[in-house]
Amino acid sequence: MAHLREYLHAAVPAPSTDDEVAVIDLRNYLAKIDHKYATQQYVDNDTPLLYIRIQIGKATSSALIDCGATRKYICQDFMARVGLGSRVRRKSQPTHITLVDGHTQKSIDGCVDLVPVYFSPLACEAVSFDILDTKFDMILGRSWLQSEDLPVNFHRRTVHVRDRRGELVPCTVPLPHPSIGCHVVSATSIHQSMWRNDIEKMGICFLHALLPGDQPKTDTSDPRIIKRLESYEDVFQAPAGVIPDRPIRHGITLANDVVPPRGCIYRMSEEELQVLRAQLHDLLAKGWIRPSCSPYGAPVLFVRKKYKDLRLCINYRKLNAQTIKNVGPLPRIDDFLERLGGAKYFSKLDLKSNYHQIEIQPRDRYKTAFKTRYGHFEWIAMPFGLTNAPATFQAAMTTEFRDLLNHSVLIYLDDILVYTTL
Repeated sequence: MAHLREYLHAAVPAPSTDDEVAVIDLRNYLAKIDHKYATQQYVDNDTPLLYIRIQIGKATSSALIDCGATRKYICQDFMARVGLGSRVRRKSQPTHITLVDGHTQKSIDGCVDLVPVYFSPLACEAVSFDILDTKFDMILGRSWLQSEDLPVNFHRRTVHVRDRRGELVPCTVPLPHPSIGCHVVSATSIHQSMWRNDIEKMGICFLHALLPGDQPKTDTSDPRIIKRLESYEDVFQAPAGVIPDRPIRHGITLANDVVPPRGCIYRMSEEELQVLRAQLHDLLAKGWIRPSCSPYGAPVLFVRKKYKDLRLCINYRKLNAQTIKNVGPLPRIDDFLERLGGAKYFSKLDLKSNYHQIEIQPRDRYKTAFKTRYGHFEWIAMPFGLTNAPATFQAAMTTEFRDLLNHSVLIYLDDILVYTTL
């Protein structure tokens, strides 16, 4: 579009008497393009370029969708306006690009990585940009269009992205609601004014705030919520290791005359291998697994979670088939409902890394071994997927909270409900 704009400016002749009206109209149109090109303000279909509204932090802007650009770019001024100056990184090797005129070349040696960009209220994506001196705040090129399943309709000027539920939603950030010229008063003050007969003419509007039907009541992706949670990060220390003196440990009792199950390593994609390497490093650092020479070795695989993240799973089906089942019962839901009768206030707590805070009995750790391309490991902490793990965890929670059970606390696995009638 920039190339076409420059060409039209160079190609327009001086006004003539024969075609003066046509030339003047064309010049007016070029002036209109110049204004919109500089201000990036467009209305509906009267738009020579395709834009989408985005949000970074509290700042909203327009991003240009450009199929001719090979990369993603951010303007230096806009980057400073949204407070990304401290995140600028210098490239080890500059990137050389050719502009739309086909001749001008530039060298880019600065970039900013993993910027949280909101494309809709529930669709946030971490985008890395090269820093380019351009009239546009942001340019999203082919590298962004090809990285995701993004339907783009240049005729209707629409772009759709996938939100955190995996659903396609229009790619737009709503504009701030304009203020209206009225005052909101309480019902008490209205009654007092009516009693004093101070009102000559009155219109009443009953307001009720409703959230959109497809929006949850608490949106944890809201930058304000994330900022508030991060401000208390030092209060909650992430769990690591296991507490060796807990009264409850997980044991694995096998049936008689069983042999260690055998199997091959599952094939994985490059993305899965990268995630596997990172998760193994994290588990080793936390002290939850250790290298093993066990004759056991369950294969590992990945399952795509709801929001496209990969979850590491260990296939313990053969080991579970050889394990004697625990008879420890789980609580009854109808007993919970009866106990909560008359309660008024409730607080629900979720544990983080719940199973990994329970220790495997040392004599049974070799049975939990799993094999990967990067080594053979066994669990020190209790993993997910073992047949008796839920019963063990329920027993541990019951032991920890025995004095409070049925008085102010109810526990079902890793869900803790605190209730009171006051």
